[in-house]
Amino acid sequence: MKIRRAAQTLLALCTLGLPVAGMAQDADIAVRNQWFTGSLEASSPALSTAGTLAIEPYLIYKIDTGKYDNQGHRHPGGDGVHQMQSVTVFKYALTNRVSFQALPTFVRVTDGHDPRGSGIADLPLELEYRLKDENGRTGSPSITVSAGVVLPIGRYDHLTTGLDGLGTGTMLAKQGIVVESLFDTKGGHPVRIRLFASVTEALASADVYDLSVYGTTDGFAGHAAPGVSVQVGVAAGYALDQRWVIALDLVRSDMGRSRLTGVDSSGTALRTTGQRASRTILAPALEYNWSARAGLIAGVEVSVAGLNTPSYVAPQIAIALAF
Repeated sequence: MKIRRAAQTLLALCTLGLPVAGMAQDADIAVRNQWFTGSLEASSPALSTAGTLAIEPYLIYKIDTGKYDNQGHRHPGGDGVHQMQSVTVFKYALTNRVSFQALPTFVRVTDGHDPRGSGIADLPLELEYRLKDENGRTGSPSITVSAGVVLPIGRYDHLTTGLDGLGTGTMLAKQGIVVESLFDTKGGHPVRIRLFASVTEALASADVYDLSVYGTTDGFAGHAAPGVSVQVGVAAGYALDQRWVIALDLVRSDMGRSRLTGVDSSGTALRTTGQRASRTILAPALEYNWSARAGLIAGVEVSVAGLNTPSYVAPQIAIALAF
């Protein structure tokens, strides 16, 4: 119910207040001939042609630079932890409106120059349905809704070090929406705007033993579940010409309080609630597109505000291909 109500609210917010530009036919042609790849963070609408396969592998290098405390104050310094992430977006069009998407992720963590952990993170799987097509002549947006699960395949307990944790241990339900509008501007520079949002909620609690991502230590036995997470963002792409595009994302993520129950190594019963956390990031990027089906994007994701989360800088690069 929480997810359904939140998704309905997000749909209403995202479909209100979008600019509707009265474009002539030549503007529609300019928009349709423009090539886009990005942005770095925004989800994309469902593919429009059945049988199309889109692949976009990302290489991300994440560097911790400090930490945001419970009042949102940033304390610089970091803890020397670096992450190398390989994230690949696979999307296949089942019909002209329905697409299937998977995002496998491999992570390697280092502490200074020493490797500390590596492995596969939890796996998001989604079905996307495009409710409405966009109109390049009027600026009227497309609307895509999605629903799926996050499979708990990443390590989360029985850890050697806290850096080994890459999952939650429980199945998550996820629902989302993407609203995209394409329109031309003065001087013939098409612009693409995306509003996107998602809600993720645990379907059950996870059995937890020993050292885990929930802050437990060796000898612990019990159960835990992550809190509800909500992400809302806006992305813009401004075309310099047909091939070159400047992109920018602004994204806010809120993570609810986790719940933990069990007994520690001494037999003491524990029942705790985790801290609420949030993060706001900016992600500027530059795109180069060889064609409508192939492009490159490079940029950097930077945390600009937060609550009980690390601050970080994450340079990244990706190639987008469609077949």
